[in-house]
Amino acid sequence: MSHIYIFEDANYSRLAPLVYTRATFELRCGLYTQWERISRLYPGATITLFCRDALADIVKERYPLEVNAPRKQNDSCLFINGRAILSRPVSLEGPEEIGMQGDTVVYLRLKKNSPGKISYNTFLEENYHEKWENTLHRVDIHTPVFSYYWDIIKRNAHQIAEDFSLFVKEGRNAGNVYEGTYLINKDKIYIGKGSRIKPCCVLDAENGPVYIGNNVTISPNTSIEGPVYIGDNSVILPNSRLRGGTNIGEVCKIGGEIVNTIFHSFTNKQHDGFLGDSYLGSWVNIGADTTNSNLLNTYGLIKVQMGNTLINTNHNSLGMAMGDHTKTAINTAIMTGSVIGFACNIVTNLYPPKYLPSFSWCTVNGIRVYEWDKALCVARLAMERRDKKMSAAEEELFKKIFQLTENERTICKKT
Repeated sequence: MSHIYIFEDANYSRLAPLVYTRATFELRCGLYTQWERISRLYPGATITLFCRDALADIVKERYPLEVNAPRKQNDSCLFINGRAILSRPVSLEGPEEIGMQGDTVVYLRLKKNSPGKISYNTFLEENYHEKWENTLHRVDIHTPVFSYYWDIIKRNAHQIAEDFSLFVKEGRNAGNVYEGTYLINKDKIYIGKGSRIKPCCVLDAENGPVYIGNNVTISPNTSIEGPVYIGDNSVILPNSRLRGGTNIGEVCKIGGEIVNTIFHSFTNKQHDGFLGDSYLGSWVNIGADTTNSNLLNTYGLIKVQMGNTLINTNHNSLGMAMGDHTKTAINTAIMTGSVIGFACNIVTNLYPPKYLPSFSWCTVNGIRVYEWDKALCVARLAMERRDKKMSAAEEELFKKIFQLTENERTICKKT
């Protein structure tokens, strides 16, 4: 029996704050998360997920799969990096080999009874690949691998189109399209069951596909320009403008002007305001007229602070990364290349810092710590409003994140 293991590696931390509550293979790019795309490439395969200890319980709750179970020595197996976007399957058959992109392991194929114990911790060690490079045949491959949040954003629009071509293939209307709606290039428009497209909407797929999941509501006077993905049970508010690369996960409420921005799931941005070239986590609430900048007035390259390090992204258009359970007040203005942590509250008419640590309460008077127990109470209430009850594993992870991000808040005090 062949077995697939999807793993996190030691560079997961570069994707903070998006990976505090999810593994790298749960990040969304295109029509799917990483593990969803892999499962479609290998239908019927036995899949095991390898993730950090802190996430193991919550990942077990989310998926009916084995999590962090050790490799069975009597299985041929393929290990796939959760940061790699595979649009074509790597063969399960063939000689033992290691597929590399630069110094990143994209896959590792081992045969039955290969020596050496491999567990989820193996891939979380620095330079873990060196032990195999000396013993296995190396194959240099070229596939997208994301190291930072901007890698996901820059790939997103292209990946929506590629996923549509590979897995959806053609348009379909299984919903209710009201009279007075315009569908441009119908062959590239997919509308799922129970979805409603209200009058005076324009769905334009000339420059890329438009995928609308099940039970989605597109309210009147909305324009959607592909490539765009809208997940199940989401609502698009009236007069919205969704431009290329908009990627909306399940159970979101979205309005205003959006371009090339990913909303992971269960996030609200119901009012006017522009968001561009950004990735927002789950359970985020964006206040009315909140806007982010994705372009410097100088048109220069954007630098992003990640902890103590300032990184030149080599991009001149880039918005923000925002962690789960963060909220902004009305009229919040967020600068280019900002990193906003987990469970932050931004309530100021000034620009918040470009690097805002997790559990920060940011006001005109400065930044103070948002104590985890108070933040947890608000998070529970937000979830209850969507008929979701926070599980014991989610609550425990919430507390762990507060502890794990203590150094972030120390950095902020020093700067």
